[in-house]
Amino acid sequence: MTLERIAGICFCIVITSAVATGQQRSGTADQGPQGPARSVIERTYTAGDLAPSRSVQTRSESGGREVVVETSEVPDVEGRLAPIQEIVVETIRTAPNTAQTRRDVFGIAADRRRRLFETTESLRETQANGDTSAVHNTRAQDLNGRLGLMSRQMERTRSTAPDVRQTDTTLLAPDLNEALRETERIEYTERRINPGVVRHDSTHLVRDVNGRWQPIETRRGEAREIGASEGTEEETIQRRDINGKLAVDERNVTRRSNANEQDRVVIETNARYADGLPRSDSRLALSQRVHRTTTATADGGRYTVEEVEGRSGVAPNDPMRVIRRTVTTVRQIGTDRWVTERQVFERDVNGRLRLVINETEERAGG
Repeated sequence: MTLERIAGICFCIVITSAVATGQQRSGTADQGPQGPARSVIERTYTAGDLAPSRSVQTRSESGGREVVVETSEVPDVEGRLAPIQEIVVETIRTAPNTAQTRRDVFGIAADRRRRLFETTESLRETQANGDTSAVHNTRAQDLNGRLGLMSRQMERTRSTAPDVRQTDTTLLAPDLNEALRETERIEYTERRINPGVVRHDSTHLVRDVNGRWQPIETRRGEAREIGASEGTEEETIQRRDINGKLAVDERNVTRRSNANEQDRVVIETNARYADGLPRSDSRLALSQRVHRTTTATADGGRYTVEEVEGRSGVAPNDPMRVIRRTVTTVRQIGTDRWVTERQVFERDVNGRLRLVINETEERAGG
């Protein structure tokens, strides 16, 4: 396993912050009821160049033990949907403040036999003061088909002062001698300035060939609540430039509002590579704008339209225009039964928006 794949699989860190909260409000507004006992997602591509697929997820819970099974299906040689992968996640609460989780990834052969490819065992503990710690050990198959330790991720969140929370996440991977060695870190701090303002800072570091920690990315952001129905979020991202120095690479601004039973979100991304090429100066240019409007329906469902504006790859100096539109409808079809219909439209070579993906998800149980 390469370090790039290890980091991609295991170093996906989700930080709880006001910015994330704002995104969650807008991003999950079209999800309907939470925690379905069973859901089925069917996806088709209108162009016909990609095969249809189906994902089936079931959830059961009893006596402090929860099991979630997700099966992915694609057409077999006869054109019928057949399972190719199964992910089983089992969570057991061994104590009020302790949870153990095991995530197994199986590949499924044509004869329906399962083969374990990867497993992750996690232990999460919460202290009485709210501090948390977690350890995730991931094992994957080596060239001989045996499961070997691929990485260990450790997280610790604590209060370092009133209204200040700090999260440190460390990734360890085996070195040439198969001994675990720290390879990456993310240091994240969140500060509540006042009841309506939260600031966050994070630094992503990697260990160089000389064993020294080098920052490769920093993020600094602020979330502001403007009354009960409006809010703004800003985040500035620095990354290494061609000279290896940190420089402002991207700035994201999110504005959200609620009026007349509609949630509106506008996200603007300004970048040095707005037209696909690095700018000769240090200024940022608008590279993408997302408009998302969610309207509640009488049955408790949602109707969401998201439009993504971007620049033309062949004419980057032309005005920005809508390059993708996603329409999502969530409606109730029975007691504890919901269906989500999602259509994705993209521009074709003639500049017309055309339907490219149809997705239907049906969920049952609460």
